[in-house]
Amino acid sequence: MVYHIGIDIGGTFTDIILLNSETGESFRGKVLTTPHDPSVGAAQSLQESVDRLRLSYKELGNIIHGTTLVANALIERKGVRTGLITSAGFRDTLEIARENRYDLYDIFLEMPPPLVPRSRRKEVAERLDHTGRVLTPLDEAGAEQAVKELLEEEVQAIAVVFLHSFRNPAHELAMRGIITRLAPNVAVSLSVEVMPEIREYDRTSTTAANAYTQPIMERYIDRLIDTLRGLGFAGRLYVMLSSGGITTPETASRYPVRVLESGPAAGAIAAAYYARQLALPNVISFDMGGTTAKTCLVKEGKPHTTSDFEVAKVYRFKKGSGLPIKLPVIEMIEIGAGGGSIAHIDKMGLLKVGPESSGSDPGPACYGLGGTLPTVTDADLVLGYLDPNFFLGGEMKLDLEGARAAIERHVAQPLGLDLVRAAWGIHQIVNENMANASRIHAVEQGEDPKAYAMMAFGGAGPVHAYGVTRKLGMRQLICPLGAGVLSAFGFLVAPISFDLVRTHMGRIEDLDLEAINALYEEMERQGTELLLQAGVPRREVRCLRTCDMRYRGQGFEVPVPIPAGVLRQVSRADIRRNFDATYEKLYHRLNPDADVEGVSWRVLVTGPDPRIARPVAEEAVGDAAQAIKGERLVFFEENGGHAPCRVYDRYKLGPGLSFRGPAVVEERESTVVIGPGAAARVDENLNLILDLP
Repeated sequence: MVYHIGIDIGGTFTDIILLNSETGESFRGKVLTTPHDPSVGAAQSLQESVDRLRLSYKELGNIIHGTTLVANALIERKGVRTGLITSAGFRDTLEIARENRYDLYDIFLEMPPPLVPRSRRKEVAERLDHTGRVLTPLDEAGAEQAVKELLEEEVQAIAVVFLHSFRNPAHELAMRGIITRLAPNVAVSLSVEVMPEIREYDRTSTTAANAYTQPIMERYIDRLIDTLRGLGFAGRLYVMLSSGGITTPETASRYPVRVLESGPAAGAIAAAYYARQLALPNVISFDMGGTTAKTCLVKEGKPHTTSDFEVAKVYRFKKGSGLPIKLPVIEMIEIGAGGGSIAHIDKMGLLKVGPESSGSDPGPACYGLGGTLPTVTDADLVLGYLDPNFFLGGEMKLDLEGARAAIERHVAQPLGLDLVRAAWGIHQIVNENMANASRIHAVEQGEDPKAYAMMAFGGAGPVHAYGVTRKLGMRQLICPLGAGVLSAFGFLVAPISFDLVRTHMGRIEDLDLEAINALYEEMERQGTELLLQAGVPRREVRCLRTCDMRYRGQGFEVPVPIPAGVLRQVSRADIRRNFDATYEKLYHRLNPDADVEGVSWRVLVTGPDPRIARPVAEEAVGDAAQAIKGERLVFFEENGGHAPCRVYDRYKLGPGLSFRGPAVVEERESTVVIGPGAAARVDENLNLILDLP
C-alpha cells in the first residue's frame, strides 16, 4: 500500500493526513507548530504518523506541503537584506506607490514601509518604450557599479525591475548576467520572470517581495528535504501554490511569493472538492484554525480566484494598507478570529476578541504551556463544547481551571459578569465577527449568503460553524470527516499546475494575432516543461487560457476565457462574445458600442485531478444511539444555559445515520457543535450534514 501525505503548517498546529488513494484508508494528526523552525514540526508529525501506523518509509508516496513561512517573513519583516536595481528615475516607485490614501479621513494614516530602504535602491541608465523598443541601451558599467554598491551593503538578494521590461526582457536578463558574475551567491529575482505584466508599482512590489523571501524559502526547502531524506523518505515533495495548484520545491524556492497563501488555499480546494461531490453549486468555505479564520466563496464548484492580493497590511481589514502581490491567488477574506485569539477589554470598556493570537507558544491558558490570557479556546472549554480529556484525541490534556481563571480575571471581573456569561460573550463576539466579515465578502461579490451552504473545517471551525451559519441565515452546514485537518487533505486533491502571464495590450479588432499566438505558444511550452519535470505525462497536460480584458478607458480588467488552438480572424468574434458574457454576468449590463481591449494574456497549465477513493467507515455502527459515547453539560442559549447534551463518536457514525440536536460530535482533531432543533445526517462519503431550523 502506498500512502500519500499532506502536511499543512499553520500558526498554531501542524496538520498531517496520510491517505491511501486506492482503499480510502486515512490517518490524521496534529502537533504544535515549531515557530523557530517549522520543518521540525513537519518532520515530527510525519515520524509520529509512521510509527503509529507501523509503516516503513518505502510505503509512502508523495508529500504535498503548505507553509506560512513566506507570509510570516513579510508580515514580521524577517526577510533577508535585499537590494533593488531599477531604471534611472524610478528609484522611489516603492514609496510613491499609487499616490492615493486608503483612508481619506485618517490623519494618522500609516503606509506599509517598503521592503527595500532607499539606500539599497539603485538606478541604472537604460530605457525601453512601451512597445519594448530600446531607447537607451543598458549602461553595463553603471550596472556593475550598482551591484558593487549593493554588495558593500551586504545584500543577500537583489530584485531587478526595469520600465516596460515585460515587453522586452533583454535588459533584465543582461542585468542578471552581471549580478551572477559579480555576486554568484546572491539570489536574483527578475520582474520578467516573477510578474511580466503592466502596473509598475505592483510589479516592483511583487518582485521585491520575491527577492526578500527567496533565500529563506530556499534554505527552508533544502532543510526540509534533508530532514525527510534523513528519516528515510524516498518519494517526491511538492508545494501548494496560492492559486490552488501544486508545484515542485525548485519552483517554490525560485518564486516564494507564489506560495504565500498555500495552506488556506488548500482548504478552499478541499471545500470545492466536497461541494462537487455533494452536487452543491455554491458553498462558503469556513476555515477556522488556531490563529485566524478564513472564508472563501466556492461558486459552481470552483473557488473564486483573483490576482489583486495584499500581504502585511498595516490595518488588517483595510484594502490598500498592505504590500500588493500581483499573482493569482484564491480569494479569501481573513478574520482575526482563531482558537488562540485573545479576548480583552478595550479603552472604552468593551469586550473585544483578537486579532492578537496566543499562537502555539505560549498558547491559550488551557494549554498549560505558560499562557495566562483568555482565548476563544478557553471560552469554548468553559462552555462545555470541548472535552478537556479528549483534545487531539486525548493526547493533549486541557486545563479547565486555568481557562476559568484567565476568563474570570481578564473578562468576567472587569465587566461584572459571571464566568459563564463572560465565556459566552467571547464566543458570541467571535461568531459575530466572522459572520459579519463573511456577509460583507459575499455581498462584495454580488452574492447572498442565504443562497449558499456552509462548509466548515479547521480545528475550531466546526465548533463555531453552527452559530455563524445561523447568524448568516443559511440553512445547511457540512462538516467533512477529518474536518480538523481538511487543508492538509486539500493538498491531496489539487492537481499539479502552474500559471503564466504576458502583457500585450490592444483592441480586439486591432490585435496582432500572430503575436498573441506566439505568446501562448511560449507560455504553454514553458508550463508544460515544468509539469513534465514534476512527473506529469505529456498526454495528461491541459492548458486553459484566459485574458484580462476591459472596455477601453477602464482602469481594471475582468478575466475572460480564450479559445484553445491557433487564434485566427474568426476568433475575434468569439473573444468579444466571451467578454460580453463574462462582463454581463458580473455587472448585469453591457456597453456594446464601446471598444474592448485585451491587457494580460494568461495560461493555466495543469495536470489531471488526483483520484481519491471513498473514505472508509471502519468503526461504523448500525444505529446512531450506538455512537453515543456519553453526556456532558453544554451551554446553549436556547436552553437557557448549561444542560445535559449527548456526545457522539464521529468514527462510529456511518452512512445513513441521523439524529437531532442539541449534540456534540467529537473526532480527534475537531468537534462539531449542533444546536437544538438542527437535524444531522451522514451521507455516503461520511460528511456530517446539518439542516438548520
